[in-house]
Amino acid sequence: MATVLVVDDERSILTLLKRMLGREHNVITAENGIEALAIYESYANQIDLLVTDITMPGMSGLELVARLEALYSRQVAVIFMTGFSELPIEPGRTVVSKPFSPTALIDAIQRVLPTGANPRRPPTTGQR
Repeated sequence: MATVLVVDDERSILTLLKRMLGREHNVITAENGIEALAIYESYANQIDLLVTDITMPGMSGLELVARLEALYSRQVAVIFMTGFSELPIEPGRTVVSKPFSPTALIDAIQRVLPTGANPRRPPTTGQR
């Protein structure tokens, strides 16, 4: 079971995605980029995938990923969510457009996560 960190400034989106993904994945949520940085740093070796909104107050999803990649000197497995199709996204990144269907997100996760990812224990703290 993979561990997924979901970041969005809309609590209803976090609740929906936690419910949708929680059957197959360990899901940790964060309401902004600063909170996500702290969680990722705490669980860096346990988080398999970051699913983040691009447009958020304070720190965008693009900035969050850039900071994480600078800290860990590697590309982070990420799916960007956005309602704005004109935002510049680095080629090769996975993007799902809001609103999206559960199938679209699950298909994106299957494309991004390595096949046969090792099961992870659920984090004991930091979950919502």
